[in-house]
Amino acid sequence: MFLEHREKEENKRQATAGYDLTDAYAQISYCLPGEPCPKTISLQADQEQYLIPALLGRYTDQDLWVYGPKAQAAAATGEVFLADGLLTKAAHQEMVEVGGQNYSSIALLSLFLKRTMSLLAPIVRPERLQALVFSVPEVSVPVLSAVTDAVGMLGLKNASLFLIGRAESFFYYNICQPEELWKQDVLLCDFSGTFLHTLLFTANRKTSPVACFVEEADWKEVAAGRKDLDQRFLETMKAVIGDRNISCVYLIGEGFLGEWYQESLRFLCQERRVFLGNNLYSKGACYAARQRMTPGSVSEDYVFLGKDMLKANISLYVEKRGQDSCHPLLDAGTNWYDAKAEIDFLLEEENRFSLRITPLNGGEIRDVEIALTGL
Repeated sequence: MFLEHREKEENKRQATAGYDLTDAYAQISYCLPGEPCPKTISLQADQEQYLIPALLGRYTDQDLWVYGPKAQAAAATGEVFLADGLLTKAAHQEMVEVGGQNYSSIALLSLFLKRTMSLLAPIVRPERLQALVFSVPEVSVPVLSAVTDAVGMLGLKNASLFLIGRAESFFYYNICQPEELWKQDVLLCDFSGTFLHTLLFTANRKTSPVACFVEEADWKEVAAGRKDLDQRFLETMKAVIGDRNISCVYLIGEGFLGEWYQESLRFLCQERRVFLGNNLYSKGACYAARQRMTPGSVSEDYVFLGKDMLKANISLYVEKRGQDSCHPLLDAGTNWYDAKAEIDFLLEEENRFSLRITPLNGGEIRDVEIALTGL
């Protein structure tokens, strides 16, 4: 019994989590060892209430904070001063006025993360997380800095922290599904905002590893509240799909609530699998966390070449043990904000060295000579 308990506790230390964060909502998925798929935290145990409003509220008559739906409800009755737009404000390092008092936007974001991460505690304590991956709409240096600083206040000493864009979350979600779902292109329709946003997953299976891409587009003509919304959506889907072979379509976001898109759905279901849900990004981030901690054949055989990624392998020409060779420095598919390499080498007669750039997107291999002047 003791050994069994000890083994369970040890397994919990290997848990990973994915956290999707925007100015509107947050969402948390997690995966324990031995479980094939992530699970998503629900605000109601018997419902699929995955979206947590990204709000903080401070009561008007006392220094007490609430978050998420409680803050939303209390704000509607005037019981709290509301703080919203937490991610953007933290990225801009703004001071936020709440009820006449100024607060650090980083501190407010950290408080929101702490309260939401407490939802995970009954399953696995945050300090036992092996990896935590945040998925955000757009990766930038300010967003990276804000999330890093806010998480740093939580004391997650044992967890490796990563930040990825939603397109990369979509990539990881895809490659961790049964292969028949993504043997061809995959389309994600995100209607979580006021208009439609699409992400199209494609793979170049002629390269090794297989180079994967996600093309994003906004369709402002498919906007919430239009009377002809089904027709607009249908026309957009026909334009996006065209003559592409798409094996699977995902519909996510509150915009797909109701039955307004019946004609569009009939078109999408023609020789395609169609799924409706709203927790794809957090699950994708959780898959990313697991792949980073325990790389397998899937992550080794496929590389994502998104807009935040290096598109080529970079190596250094060296002479090693009397033979010319290329020493790898950086791999394609590495996030630009994670890309760093260090190597010690001796220059020969001339103060110059050469790098080989090997693109994985079909471009030509290039050799770049770098001269060191003033040595």
